[in-house]
Amino acid sequence: MIFEVTETSRRQAKAPHELAMINLIVFNLLIGVILLAASVAEPDSVIARVKWLAISIPLVASLGLIAFTWRQSRRPRHDGNWFAQTHWRLASRRYRLILIGYFLCAAILSLGFLGQDDQGELAEQLRSLPPAMQEMERRKLESQDMASAVWARIAVVPLLLVVMVTIMLESGSLYQAGRGELPDALLQRDPPPDGLLPCEQSDQSEQSS
Repeated sequence: MIFEVTETSRRQAKAPHELAMINLIVFNLLIGVILLAASVAEPDSVIARVKWLAISIPLVASLGLIAFTWRQSRRPRHDGNWFAQTHWRLASRRYRLILIGYFLCAAILSLGFLGQDDQGELAEQLRSLPPAMQEMERRKLESQDMASAVWARIAVVPLLLVVMVTIMLESGSLYQAGRGELPDALLQRDPPPDGLLPCEQSDQSEQSS
């Protein structure tokens, strides 16, 4: 429904969706790019050595924006900022999809660590083995690295799918906020204050008077 709200309220309502778009396009897509780049990089390359640090930076920034949005959505409601506050709550609920994507990505990545031994201990064991056995163990390590790379590529898929879906949802909400609109389903949870009527009902009441 579309409500007669001020331009200031519309700008305030667009803020959470603009932050969400920054979070999705900049930080979350960057996480996916780093994971893909690390999965095709050589094990001894720079990106392979610093991939977890490179992933943690945009991840922490994304979680920080999620926490900020959640905090803003939990502020006490006032009738004067009901429209903007409801859009903050809408953006906060949408972040559940991103958190689910993080969980699925982490769960799949953890499969790549199963069966891996400590690299230092294996290096010590390799020195004490005959040359033929050393070659067999090296191939085993290489196969484990390949398995980790495959799991990393698989883990990116649910994350990117969730990010793309959330981008489409947030772009629609950004458009709705600019025209003073809220989804009808959301109004059942957050009804408007008394005296604030949708545009159609407002027009009908003016005509009847």
